[in-house]
Amino acid sequence: MDIAGIKQGTKQLVKENILRAEREGRFNDEVLPPDYDAMLPVTDDYEFIPKNLGFVLWSLFVRTVALLGAKPLVHIAFGGRVRGRQNLRGLKGAVLVCNHVHILDNMLVRHAVRGHRLYITVAEFNSMKGILGWILRGAGTLPFSHCFSAMKKMGAAITTLLKKGNFVLFYPEKALWPRYEKPRPFIEGAFHCAVVNDVPLVPVFIRWREPSKLRRLFSKQKVAELHILEPLYIPADQAMPRKEKMQLYMEESFRLMSECAAQD
Repeated sequence: MDIAGIKQGTKQLVKENILRAEREGRFNDEVLPPDYDAMLPVTDDYEFIPKNLGFVLWSLFVRTVALLGAKPLVHIAFGGRVRGRQNLRGLKGAVLVCNHVHILDNMLVRHAVRGHRLYITVAEFNSMKGILGWILRGAGTLPFSHCFSAMKKMGAAITTLLKKGNFVLFYPEKALWPRYEKPRPFIEGAFHCAVVNDVPLVPVFIRWREPSKLRRLFSKQKVAELHILEPLYIPADQAMPRKEKMQLYMEESFRLMSECAAQD
């Protein structure tokens, strides 16, 4: 079965791929093979924020279902709990960065930031043909592209969304590594986006904890606990070069996530 643009391998194969990539220091590798046959390429005519009435109504329906279903779904799927929601108070327009450790972790983030409209940047192979592609698009996915002009349009769309007070989620580790427990090296895109748009950057980290005695009756797998960490923000009027600010955001995010991962 293929889910969200990824061909589903066996657990053992995924585990072996993670161990190999970890050993070779390739922390942004895809360990689940993308399903390029199902991909709808993102070209320069792709509309990142459709405004036609049909899509607006479809998106409203998908988002409502996702919002109502997020809490029970993540609780059943991986015991999702949320800590640190108070760190979102007063934020209007922010870039979120989160480790990518479950096929449904975006639903946990959606549940965690309820009350804020969330958009999710995804790999191009998550732009899919058929009904699943329309569901993902209606839910607010923003796919990257191999096409330079499409990427420029995506950047402009993200700027518009942030100015309107929305949240935009990035996975700075790039690839999904199921149930991986440590932060992985980041790529720069999310941090560049936060700096050029002069918005706060919110690190979010998903930890894996031992299940309760009751849950262990049904599954011995660890449960997810999402931590919303302290937002990072240096106003644009402070004298700091963009590159330096971006590097600071990236390093501080990684430090905060690493400290969260090391908690007992």
